[in-house]
Amino acid sequence: MIPVTLEPLRQFRQQVYQVFHPARDAAFEIMDAICDSPAARSAVEVSLAPGMQRRFSSVYKGLERARIDTPALRQWLVRLTESQECFQVAGYAVHVLDHTPYPRGAAPTVSDRGFVRGAEGEVIGHQYSLLGRVMHPQGTWVGVTDCERIPTRATPVQVAAQQVARLKTLSAAPFIVTADSEYFVADLLDQAAPGCCLLARLKANRVLYEAPPPPSGKRGRLRRHGSRLKLNRPAELRPPDRFYRLEQPDGGRVELALWQKVHARTHPDLPLCAIRVEQFQPDGRRRFTRPLWLGWTGPPDMDWPTFWKVYLRRFGQEGVHQFAKNSLAWTRARLGHTEREERWTWLVLLAYWQLLLAAPAARDAYRPWEKPTAPGRWPSPARVQRDIGRILARVETPVRSPRPRGNPCGRPMGYRPAPRPRYVVVRKRIRGP
Repeated sequence: MIPVTLEPLRQFRQQVYQVFHPARDAAFEIMDAICDSPAARSAVEVSLAPGMQRRFSSVYKGLERARIDTPALRQWLVRLTESQECFQVAGYAVHVLDHTPYPRGAAPTVSDRGFVRGAEGEVIGHQYSLLGRVMHPQGTWVGVTDCERIPTRATPVQVAAQQVARLKTLSAAPFIVTADSEYFVADLLDQAAPGCCLLARLKANRVLYEAPPPPSGKRGRLRRHGSRLKLNRPAELRPPDRFYRLEQPDGGRVELALWQKVHARTHPDLPLCAIRVEQFQPDGRRRFTRPLWLGWTGPPDMDWPTFWKVYLRRFGQEGVHQFAKNSLAWTRARLGHTEREERWTWLVLLAYWQLLLAAPAARDAYRPWEKPTAPGRWPSPARVQRDIGRILARVETPVRSPRPRGNPCGRPMGYRPAPRPRYVVVRKRIRGP
């Protein structure tokens, strides 16, 4: 009998099997093999996983033939997060938005490659925008509910705005989207609503505006903006509306200053709250050279001494990026086709979902030089992956056993396949010398 803690995983596997179309058995086995292949250096090496029944050639054939019903998958993943006891703040679900590169520098037959920026600088390849929900109060578990490749004709912000718009139609609960400073622009501010609030970092040189003064009775157009607030000029800022001094256990302190009823130039009718966070060491010196500025589009009566830390949950998405690339062979796959790469990306994210749902039942498989997981926390994704083979063996699989059909006849005599077309790297702008 399956324990209660594994029931969400069993239901997840049954539902995911339904969103695959042709070659669904091969696609599902690839997803399971990705979970149990932490040392895979390529897509084909996941076929060495203990639970993989099919041959290595099924990896490429499965990615070629399989199709994924992504609209149905996105809708079901959002419902899955709402059915779980996930992390919430003041009744809001917390979603994280970010993008990451997929380097493909030596792949001229892969279409729509461009110059993208990552942690290692500018590279040639693709980039993907990921939107996920914070699943646990502690740790870095983020359940990705939407993933989309950013085409070269679009920007990360434009694709992110489409993802947030989709989430508004799919989510039945109010939510917060937390993101970096590049997302606090008009495209994302257009999506702000009572049930969709944005908490994002502000650039240090950002300019905000006060509410306009009341009408003076003179003729002419009414003013849309009041006085300017330039964040990198503290001497010109008016006194904050609220101020908090928070003592830290190490003897340091955190100072919060809030300016309410301000707005961006592009959205004068959207009231914002600007939050300045400054951290000091026990001797009074600053921990960081610049303060952290945050912009909030939601209600002004939050529990500010703790609410500002919601922004820090954004870094959990970066943990998903790195784990998927290093332990789930995400960017190690060389598939030769953009469409197959997108399907591989979804299989990797679904494999991460299996690790997430198996975390409550996983053993704390830590190495002798590692510390045990603290009480009340889930094991890390790497530790769950070390125990995933045992967990998957305890839940049934919908995959049918492979049926060998003999040796194929191969290519006809004299057949010469045409070379695949080659594509140039897309440059969005001409760089100077």
